[in-house]
Amino acid sequence: MMKQPNRRNAALVALLCLLALLVSINVIAANTLRSARLDLTQGKLYTLSDGSRSILSKLEEPVVLRFYYSPALGTQIPSYGVYAQRVREMLEEYAALSKGKLELQILNPEPFSPAEDRAVAFGLQGVPLDNGGEQVYFGLAATNSTDDTQTVPFFQPDRERFLEYDLTKLVRNLAFPKKTVVAMISTLPLEGDMMAAMQGQAPQPYAVIDQLRQLNEMRTLGGDIDKIADDVDVLMVVHPKELSQKTLYAIDQFVLRGGRALVFVDPNSETQAAHANRMMPPGSPTNSDFNKLFAAWGFQMDIGQVAADRQSARRVNAGTQARPQAADYVAWLSLKKANMNRDDSITGDLDQINIATGGVLRPLDGAKTTFTPLLSTSTDAMEVQAEKVQNFPDVLGLLRDFKPLNQKLAIAARISGPAVTAFPDGPPPNDDVKLGPDGKPVEEKPDPVALRAAAEAQLKTSAQPINVVAVADTDILDERYWAQVQEFFGQRVVVPIANNADFIANAIDVLAGGNDMIGLRSRGSSARPFTVIRNMQRDAEDRYQATQKDLEDKLKAAQDKIKELQSKDASGGTQLTAEQTSAIENFRGEMIRIRQQLRDVQRALRQDIDGLKAVLQFIDISLIPILVGFAAIILGAVRLQRRKRRAAA
Repeated sequence: MMKQPNRRNAALVALLCLLALLVSINVIAANTLRSARLDLTQGKLYTLSDGSRSILSKLEEPVVLRFYYSPALGTQIPSYGVYAQRVREMLEEYAALSKGKLELQILNPEPFSPAEDRAVAFGLQGVPLDNGGEQVYFGLAATNSTDDTQTVPFFQPDRERFLEYDLTKLVRNLAFPKKTVVAMISTLPLEGDMMAAMQGQAPQPYAVIDQLRQLNEMRTLGGDIDKIADDVDVLMVVHPKELSQKTLYAIDQFVLRGGRALVFVDPNSETQAAHANRMMPPGSPTNSDFNKLFAAWGFQMDIGQVAADRQSARRVNAGTQARPQAADYVAWLSLKKANMNRDDSITGDLDQINIATGGVLRPLDGAKTTFTPLLSTSTDAMEVQAEKVQNFPDVLGLLRDFKPLNQKLAIAARISGPAVTAFPDGPPPNDDVKLGPDGKPVEEKPDPVALRAAAEAQLKTSAQPINVVAVADTDILDERYWAQVQEFFGQRVVVPIANNADFIANAIDVLAGGNDMIGLRSRGSSARPFTVIRNMQRDAEDRYQATQKDLEDKLKAAQDKIKELQSKDASGGTQLTAEQTSAIENFRGEMIRIRQQLRDVQRALRQDIDGLKAVLQFIDISLIPILVGFAAIILGAVRLQRRKRRAAA
């Protein structure tokens, strides 16, 4: 007779085989399925956008990401621990999709360790966690093969919505370290007053231009150009006035072939009025007009109209020096967070932007481009004729005659999508005037071959979606409206009071990033609020609020009555009678009863929440073990019945 194997030994062998199989599967999956992930979060928080994936696919040299995080920070402040987990998982996602070009190092900068020394050397920000002076870190330092460095000194939870944008920008700057080329066409003296330079004085550029030069290559173009170079990343057009047709055509073709543009127009440029010169003498029109190209791009600026906003108005002196009178100037606006697009990376992290007599941008009906407002008025706004805010405006009269439209007015916007040329009839004729030997203009017949070649080379439609940021205000550039300029031992110190320069730098930064960076928008937050509990608490407050208010009023009345009776005795007047003393005791007893009722009401506010808490605790602690126990009992009973049937057979 053949001996049957011991069941216990067979089960042990099967368990060991199962364990070996599980380990093998994990090892194989860890090495072959690194990039296979499933994002089940609301809003797809961990799914990278197409723009980020495109940049990662273009990486040609290795980039090292060093993530410095002190676990003590998450232990003491759990919200930072949740955010740190998200940052780490996002970095792991970047590394997984980079095909080995991104190396991720996760480091714990313990006090007095080499990791902490390296974090400090990179410039990461240490934050004291307690009175003992222990520093904690939560930042990122990245380097490329040429030792260029990009850092996030400290991950701020306030920027969690822009986490992907910040990380992608960091990787892009290291992978493609070329400086952004910004070309400027301006009728305002952004580079300094040339008249002052001719008189031997050093021209003083606008503060915003000084800041842009620190990170970008700035080029100044004249007002009469044939073509914009292909290596220009962003074209900055400021206050376009009387530009030649060939210059407008050069801008048109630049945008259609994929160039990005940042355009500042104005129905009333107070900056121009303050910097009058030979080209724009005092009294000349202070408006600019770019609507020929704007119309081709699907929007327009309302000519001769200024955006006025009573809610965002800045406070000014509407009187005289002898008799000052403060009043709201509805044409000078201080735009706050509520007036900014919080979902756009250009404005999402700004707090305040000051503008002066800015205009209104509107999308055109039937436009194929997408018009996304960046800066807007409140609904307490209207349009005012530009003539009313010129020279010496009647501030009080504007406020008195104010009639809101009950709708927001866009002052700055981002425009993207397919567009057509503003020159459907072909390139404009060359309007250059040539002089003969006698100094008189010489008429030249256009070369038909050259005209035909230019027409064939013209782009009629955009080669790719256009990307334009338009701002209906040029005074946003003038530091008089957004900063305080001080002299410190011969050095010019600019102290910002608004985020105007940050707005312009963000716009150039996003536009220069190309379509990949422009496609990035703000994402959601990994912190998930307890909406069910919050709604339950709100419902309970609605039910008991009236009762609670009534009890609080009665309690206050009883306390006031006791104080009144006691003050009579303490003021040295007649001694309290037995009835008054009894009344005080009665009021005290009533006060105690009211407090008890108030506690009962406040306890009732928590009953539903406490009930839900008890249910969740039961499910987490007891229900699962109970179900597992029932399943084990049922399985044991079934196996027992099978054994009995086998024995009977």
